[in-house]
Amino acid sequence: MTTLSERTWYRVLACTLGMLASIGLVRYAYSPLVPAMIDHHWLSSSQVGYLGTVNFIGNVIGAFLCAWLSRRFTGGVVCRVALLIGLVSVGLSAIDFGPWWLAGCRLMAGLTAAGGMILTPALVAQGVRHDQRAKLISTVFAGSGLGVILLSLTLPLVAGESPALGWLYTAALTLACLVIAWPGLKTRITSDSSSKTAEQTVYRGRLVLLGIAYLFAAAAIVPHSIYLAAYIHVVLKQPISFSMMVYAIYGLGIMLGGPLMGSLVSRFIGRYLTLVLCMIIGMIAALMILFTTGVWVAVASGLVIGIAQMGYASIVTQRVLALAGPGGHIKWWSRLTILFNISMAAAAFAMGYMIHLGMGYLAGFWMAAGCFAASMIFAFMVTIPKGINSKV
Repeated sequence: MTTLSERTWYRVLACTLGMLASIGLVRYAYSPLVPAMIDHHWLSSSQVGYLGTVNFIGNVIGAFLCAWLSRRFTGGVVCRVALLIGLVSVGLSAIDFGPWWLAGCRLMAGLTAAGGMILTPALVAQGVRHDQRAKLISTVFAGSGLGVILLSLTLPLVAGESPALGWLYTAALTLACLVIAWPGLKTRITSDSSSKTAEQTVYRGRLVLLGIAYLFAAAAIVPHSIYLAAYIHVVLKQPISFSMMVYAIYGLGIMLGGPLMGSLVSRFIGRYLTLVLCMIIGMIAALMILFTTGVWVAVASGLVIGIAQMGYASIVTQRVLALAGPGGHIKWWSRLTILFNISMAAAAFAMGYMIHLGMGYLAGFWMAAGCFAASMIFAFMVTIPKGINSKV
């Protein structure tokens, strides 16, 4: 009888919960709590961007460590350790020992985010048919959106406007996900490890172009992912509880982005055009902020950016799998994740500094629109060789 950890349905559930915890909770808990932390004088508006930079630096370190440790242990072991680090980081964030303390916690949280983003899609793709991989990877990416929705809708009810209670509540949800998912976060030994797979051609030039497109796309999502709630609270004068719940709409977009763009839309127009379309959708989200001042338009832009973000993330990891093969998937996906988080760190610092200089929130959204335009250009250049199975 097949053990629970080897059953595909449970592995999908476990990896989805791993993505939910690492990205939807540990990483994105920061954003809906930003207005409360500003109002309770834990952080200033510019410090919010600087701590975002620290978080993304943690992601970069985590991506390096994931690639290195996965070769010495297994992806499953590294994923579990990353989630434990994330649990500790959100628990410690409930203590207000000042910005430097929170910076250390966000650095730790970055390690978890990198582990979840890199390893859960790789784990769920192990031991399944080629024609099923895209669907399962897209499902796992939807977990991050579920986490954002769950947290954003329930935070005001459970924690009110208290950042300390908000962090503790996030830790409790993370622990629940970890307990349920633990047996399924296990490396499955498959024929992908065979010498035949190891001989597959790696298309490095196309992977580099894909990495550049991913780098610009990473910078483009920073204003929404860190500052959307703060923008709605500070500039559009909305209550903290409403600003917190805005990220539920963003989370809905993230939840829909992977299955919608990575599976459904790409089935009709192909992954090449779908990747370009995701960049166009992201640019529209930035323009919605730049050319309107309506609260509900700003809220809707969160839905649009979420669809674009997880849409292109899902497509990119599928492209990496096609261009590097199963044997090189974790290595090259780690490299792109490193580029992604270096770019997000730089963009978060830039936006924090622009706010410090008095340029306001809109300067960051102009940066986002420009970065999406650049990413779209590079996405046009990433073609897939005809010899590769289009369903991989």
